[in-house]
Amino acid sequence: MLLAILQMGTSSTELLSPIIIMAAFAAGDILLLKLGLAATKSKRRTRMKWVAGSFLIQFGIVFIISSPLFLLGIMGAYQGEPQGLVPIIILSIFIDINIINILHQIGLKRSLVVGLLTFAPLMIIMVVFGSSLHLFFK
Repeated sequence: MLLAILQMGTSSTELLSPIIIMAAFAAGDILLLKLGLAATKSKRRTRMKWVAGSFLIQFGIVFIISSPLFLLGIMGAYQGEPQGLVPIIILSIFIDINIINILHQIGLKRSLVVGLLTFAPLMIIMVVFGSSLHLFFK
């Protein structure tokens, strides 16, 4: 997406603002993940490289699960209420909590706290990414 913006030769704030928003929420989500791991007293893999890697794994899994939603959004299927949105979000939360539990080994209750703390910024990144795709495929 950044390459397409640079090739167009414009530095419009309408095109650059989604990238800035996604980067800010990604950095905030990594810090929230680190804060959540510190609050739940995680003993394993709490260094910043593991936290950033954990965020990238979570982002990749949620992106793969949400990719059909992006395709439907590009085609314009969300004129009314999206029917498949709630089950996909619940599935993403469940897998996200299990990934946190597997990587940081803090238990399901504590990973639920960390997962709910970090899932909102992750979904905001996905929504901004999906809406910015709509700008490119008009």
